[in-house]
Amino acid sequence: MTCFCWQLPGPSQFIDRVVEDFRDGKNVILCLPEHLPSGLANAIRSELGDDWDWHKISVSDETYLDPVHFLFDLFVGEISPNEVRNARTLAQNQKFAGKIIWLDNLTVDVWPAWQKFLSDYEQPCRGIPQLHRTLFIVSLVGEIAIAPPVEDVCLSHQTWQGVVSFLDMLLFTANLFPGNRLSDLQKRVAISVITHLALWDFEVSERLAAEKIEHILHPEPILQEIAQQHGWQCDRTKNITFAESWCQGFKNTIEGEEKIHSAVLAVDNLAQGEIKSRIWRGEVGEIFPFIEERRQEIIQRFSKVLTVPFKTSFGEVIKDLRDLEIGHIEYQLNQTDQIVPLDLRRLVKQLKEMRNSLSHLEPINQDILVSREINNWYRVLRKDISG
Repeated sequence: MTCFCWQLPGPSQFIDRVVEDFRDGKNVILCLPEHLPSGLANAIRSELGDDWDWHKISVSDETYLDPVHFLFDLFVGEISPNEVRNARTLAQNQKFAGKIIWLDNLTVDVWPAWQKFLSDYEQPCRGIPQLHRTLFIVSLVGEIAIAPPVEDVCLSHQTWQGVVSFLDMLLFTANLFPGNRLSDLQKRVAISVITHLALWDFEVSERLAAEKIEHILHPEPILQEIAQQHGWQCDRTKNITFAESWCQGFKNTIEGEEKIHSAVLAVDNLAQGEIKSRIWRGEVGEIFPFIEERRQEIIQRFSKVLTVPFKTSFGEVIKDLRDLEIGHIEYQLNQTDQIVPLDLRRLVKQLKEMRNSLSHLEPINQDILVSREINNWYRVLRKDISG
């Protein structure tokens, strides 16, 4: 499913920028955090099309400490004794022309040699027609992504920061909920809550979307498991720079704000309030409208039972039925001489409890969200109140 993420607006625009740099004749350095979804190379290659001579090289050990000799041996072979093997002669050699070379798996040990090579290689690229240049796309992941070579005429950076938007994550998460496993309200709440918890991390969405609604609303154990798998511990994440935390994958920018990964918050006892806040933000956008729609339907359906003027406990006098709050409705239904079905009373009470929780910036009681009355509200509201 993560392959779908590359088709989302933010990631696809990132890919478009990479492709545009290529078509402008630039080598591209991708600065990426750890734990990014797989498939970026394939997504870029797909967008470029089939007209390019594409080569993928994993650079990880001492075999690659001399990039010039390695590339000559791989693509050119023997050269004239009068020629010197360096970045310039490599760039100008006809056997090396017209390629795209994807470099990945670079380590701290081999990166300095390749960094120097790319800086040396950029300058001779300027004198080679764009269609004949061999260009590199270099995937720097983690610590080595913090300090890439300086950008120049034929060398650009594309950094995975602020790439994923709230809308991207909402679309991705919604795509994880086919079928009728949950009621409509539960599904909307689950998608919204997961989106606010996952922020930019597609793995979090996938993990939580596979869970029951109860676990989605109480995600701490799952988030703690993710933190453990990534080696994130709260005592190791404090007092480090944004760049250091970004490259490890537990901090990023979304909607213009720097955010900490929810899994890191889950292993920090002092940060549990922020997880609850993210759950609340996910709930409030879906449940408040649901409560308001049901309030209006109850007023319309049982207008002959509800009365105005109505004096609230604060002394306010309500003169219009449409202004009755859900708590006022509950009070009147409890005081009426007419027979009110028990499930209608429960529905109104649960609507009030949800409204009160969200009004106090607290997540709702999960038992209410899975209750029979809330998930069958349309049947409950069809019932009559009898005298």
